[in-house]
Amino acid sequence: MIEWMQTHRKWLVITIWIATIAFIGAGFVGWGQFQLSHKEGTVAEVKDTPVTIKDWQDAYTQLFNMYNQQMGGNLDEATAEKLGLKKIALQQAIQDAILRQFAKDLGLYVTDKEVADKILEVFNNAKTYKQYLKNTGLKPAEFEKSLRKKILIEKLLSFLHLKPTNTEIISVGSALYNADNLDIKVLKKSDISVDLKESDIKNYWEKHKNEFLSSEKYKVALVKIPLEINTTKQELKNFYEKNRLNYKNAKGIIIPFDKAIKKVKIDYAKEKMFKKAILAYKKLKANKTNYEIMTLNDSNAIIPVEKMNILKKEGIIKPFVYNNSYITAKLLEQIKPKPLSYEKAKPFVIEKLLVLKANQKLIELSKKEYKTFKGKNIGFVTKYDALKIKDLKPAEAVEFLQKVFVSQKPNYFVLIPESNPDVSILYRIKEQKLLDKKEFEKNRENVVKLTEGIINMELLNDLLNTLSQTYKINVYVK
Repeated sequence: MIEWMQTHRKWLVITIWIATIAFIGAGFVGWGQFQLSHKEGTVAEVKDTPVTIKDWQDAYTQLFNMYNQQMGGNLDEATAEKLGLKKIALQQAIQDAILRQFAKDLGLYVTDKEVADKILEVFNNAKTYKQYLKNTGLKPAEFEKSLRKKILIEKLLSFLHLKPTNTEIISVGSALYNADNLDIKVLKKSDISVDLKESDIKNYWEKHKNEFLSSEKYKVALVKIPLEINTTKQELKNFYEKNRLNYKNAKGIIIPFDKAIKKVKIDYAKEKMFKKAILAYKKLKANKTNYEIMTLNDSNAIIPVEKMNILKKEGIIKPFVYNNSYITAKLLEQIKPKPLSYEKAKPFVIEKLLVLKANQKLIELSKKEYKTFKGKNIGFVTKYDALKIKDLKPAEAVEFLQKVFVSQKPNYFVLIPESNPDVSILYRIKEQKLLDKKEFEKNRENVVKLTEGIINMELLNDLLNTLSQTYKINVYVK
């Protein structure tokens, strides 16, 4: 429950009873094998409040559905197992039981009228409710028992719910909407010129030879059978009629023979030449001399990448059609990368050195200028005002402001990206506002909600920690 709350940053009171319907209606998802002891159907107890396997399954279903939605409907049982959803769901069910036990200790309970009122609130009328039970195959007692548990937690949370004070709201607002009056100057790496001497290039190569390697290569025995076959138009037309369902356009309409004839010729040749290709494959597999030897890289014009991957893994590839030929190949030798000669490595060395030297000069220039630079004043900005910085791309401005507002230095520079910067932004904080009142007032409603959520989540965390140490909790799942 805590994990869910922290992810969504919303208070549970208005959603908890809705979840009950989703849990019960969704059914159980891939439960697996669990051995239980103690009372039948009880997986844990908090003082005298049982946690039933149904409670656990409901919590699991909620988590499964939530993760499944986040993953675009692609969550399966194996992934759920790796994520540990069953263990998380058990902990969540136990936390719910802790809250129900505490509610009972406080003298809180749920009346039949409150259950009936909630059902009417959800379903509007008894007819819709009965139809829902019929559609889901649930008994009224089963549904209402689960709903009663959720209403009890809702009642407890409403009872404990805190409203933030103005001081707390201002504190959160200050953290969000403090503002700096900034002078900035943008230094671009593209404006920096770098001169390289031959000695610089050669010295770098000598020290970093092992960084400039030839590509991995493969000696391959290859058989290539062109799709060339003598045929008549009538033979092609007969083949087309037999396989006409294979020739459709994007709308699913069959393409006429005259427009499909090129593909028909290829498909006809593929069918007629298939036995020859299989025979060539068997000879190659038996080391018969029906091949030519070639040396290929991963990326080449003879064998596509996906087939090269199969060849490297399995040592041989079965016949396939590529560039109007049947291709089959066998791996003879894997040639490991080795350091390039200076002449072959030189273009790559120059490319890398230019970047390294430009980065170095950009950093040196930034260190030299940041204390005394004369730049542009952009006025007061918060961390959310990236669009106000016209001299930077939006993504650069966002990263710059985020770094400035966590920096302890009132006058320095920010490299973006940090590891291989395109720009360096010199900045100077001229003045600070602990709270930008204009931005705060514009977003006050959201700040109040966020503050309310924060203090109540902290309250609930503390409460659960305390009660977990106070109540006797027995877990019966092995």
